[in-house]
Amino acid sequence: MKILLAVILSMLVFACSSDEPEELEERAETIGKEIADDYNQALDRAKEVELKLQEQKEAIDKALEEAEKTAKEP
Repeated sequence: MKILLAVILSMLVFACSSDEPEELEERAETIGKEIADDYNQALDRAKEVELKLQEQKEAIDKALEEAEKTAKEP
């Protein structure tokens, strides 16, 4: 009876245990992916800001050209 109880308890312990190396690898991949995703999102936001600034610059340049044309006309 004691042997049966010991076998059942040992089976329960092994059944409930997890493979930590696989979990650590999955976590490591997830952490790396999260960092890469955050980095890519930051780059995308920076590109959007750069495009907006370029559009504003072009609008200002166009307004300056029109102002110069208006100033030159008699």
